[in-house]
Amino acid sequence: MILRNIFHQTLLWLITIILFLTLLFLPRTAAYETGAGGMYKSATSSYTVGDHVNQFKEFFQYIKENKGLGTVYNGVSLSENIWRTFQKSMLITIPALFLGFFLGIAKGVFDYRIRNRRGKLFGVNTTRFFLSIPDLFLIIALQLLIMEGFEAGLLPHIVVYGSDQPSVVILDIIFLAIYPLFYIANITFFSIRDEQGMDYIRTAFSKGTSSFKVLYRHVLKNCFVKILSHTNTITLYALSNLFIVEFLTNYRGAAYFFYETVTSPKAFMVGQDFSIAVYPAAGYVILFTAVIYLAKVLSEIARGLVSPLERKE
Repeated sequence: MILRNIFHQTLLWLITIILFLTLLFLPRTAAYETGAGGMYKSATSSYTVGDHVNQFKEFFQYIKENKGLGTVYNGVSLSENIWRTFQKSMLITIPALFLGFFLGIAKGVFDYRIRNRRGKLFGVNTTRFFLSIPDLFLIIALQLLIMEGFEAGLLPHIVVYGSDQPSVVILDIIFLAIYPLFYIANITFFSIRDEQGMDYIRTAFSKGTSSFKVLYRHVLKNCFVKILSHTNTITLYALSNLFIVEFLTNYRGAAYFFYETVTSPKAFMVGQDFSIAVYPAAGYVILFTAVIYLAKVLSEIARGLVSPLERKE
């Protein structure tokens, strides 16, 4: 069962790469029509399958001739530069995913345990509140709070903007972990609630097992399969939110430079070529989709380890 799922995910990953590359390699040549004095009148573009196929051929021919994606500066290859910025992004993404996952489970358990107590305002209601607030607003609000706290003498000086600042790395991890944390907390809460009234719970209570042991030894273990199935979702969200975090904190990672490679010029002149930086964009696409693929594979393996039923299958 696990091996079959991994095979399906591998096949899906390859198909995804092909689709993304197909979009990247769309021909972007334009024919301009000018009037008197060379003034711009209109522009048209045409698409042919032959031109599209030639884009693929030129890409693979370029890789073959340059033994990679070429060089950037001072002998540094483009592949090395892409990998360096990708590692920089993973330095904040991977810790954020682990932090959001495990703290999210803890928050979900906390929400469930205080659901009928006076402090329930800090439980599931807080989780829903943070899920409803846009991350962009939270990031900017936290940055402003840190700066205002320093101005008021309540906080030490903390750098919130700068690519190579340790404090920025820590803040970016926190920013990226916000949504995964509350998303997993919400999933954990409802997963535990759905287990209420099950026969194994009544049996455990009838044997005198404490509610603490029932929750952590039995209920939470059965919830792990459902929780792990959302690993891919939080990975996708973290990667989609990565550019916002890097842009707002001036953290120059892969997401920021990927955006730079696929952005069209904001102004143009007659005869200008609208082609994007296809080769580095292709490198970033392969790496980012590989992260999503690995997250899904690890999720499948983890589900097999915690679920006797899936292990048997």
